[in-house]
Formats: sequence, structure tokens, C-alpha cells
Amino acid sequence: MSGQSYDELMAKIAELQQEAEAVRRMELDAVIADVRAKIKKYNLSATDLGLSGAPARRNARPAAPARIKIAPGSYRNPATGEIKEVGAAGRKPGWLAAMNADELAAARVS
Repeated sequence: MSGQSYDELMAKIAELQQEAEAVRRMELDAVIADVRAKIKKYNLSATDLGLSGAPARRNARPAAPARIKIAPGSYRNPATGEIKEVGAAGRKPGWLAAMNADELAAARVS
């Protein structure tokens, strides 16, 4: 151990914190001037820096959820038992479009 008491160490910590704050205040003007010069040079805004409170700019649109492709063929409506012939083009029936892959496989008529 260092041979110093707890009170002595706490006093030393307080003294070093005061010294660090004094050095920080002396360096602060130079740091602010440097940051301002770079903001001006690169024509940055508060939004560019994430300081406006608004979310950062995004160029890409969020990805849409993956859709299951429905292959042309015959499918049985599980609610009515009706068999529907579905082509490659055109809108699919709502009951068919709402199915997941497992349900589609089960509804497909060979």
C-alpha cells in the first residue's frame, strides 16, 4: 500500500480534479475554434452532426417484408373447399395471399 490514509488520498483526488478542470478550461477555447473552423470548411449543419434532435438522414428506404411467391397452379381454399386456378399474372385471392409457405404447400392441389 502507499502508506497514505483515505482522507489524504481523497484530498489528493480533489486537488487533481481541480487541476484537470483548470487545464480543460485553458484548452477549451482552442478546441472550440478548431471545431468551428472544420464545421465552416466542410459546410456542416447541426443535423449532419446529429445535434438537431432529429434522426440522422437516411438515403435508403427501409426494406419491405419479404413476400412469398405464389406459383401458378390450383389451390384449395381451406375455409370453403373451393379449388381456384391461379395464373402467374394478376392479383391473387386474399385468402391465398395471406398464407405462409407451409399453408401454401398444404393448399396446393397436385
